[in-house]
Amino acid sequence: MRIWEDPWLPKGITRKPITPRGASLLTKVNELINPVIGEWDEQLVNDSFWPQDAEEILRIPIDEHMEDWPAWHFDATGLFSVKSAYKLAVTIRDANRGVDASSSKNEVGEEGHFNWLKIWQL
Repeated sequence: MRIWEDPWLPKGITRKPITPRGASLLTKVNELINPVIGEWDEQLVNDSFWPQDAEEILRIPIDEHMEDWPAWHFDATGLFSVKSAYKLAVTIRDANRGVDASSSKNEVGEEGHFNWLKIWQL
């Protein structure tokens, strides 16, 4: 994983560090791990990142026997599903329209609002 380009932090929309790269020579996440003990190099992490990022990085567990895998961060399990993708698409669509489809309010007649009351009455 590339530190500055890949989405690897379990927070935020971009899932990338908010710390500016600046003149940092670090490029890969594995460079932040002490190869002798197989744990985060805490000093390096704290020196290279803003406190918010450093704290988040140091919370990520390291298991040298576990293979890295891409996680779908829009689902608690980290696994992609059509359901979670649809939920994300609806959320983005409604945010762009200024609508909250998760509400049970009856918004009859306003464009972009889904009439949940009719569904609940079925």
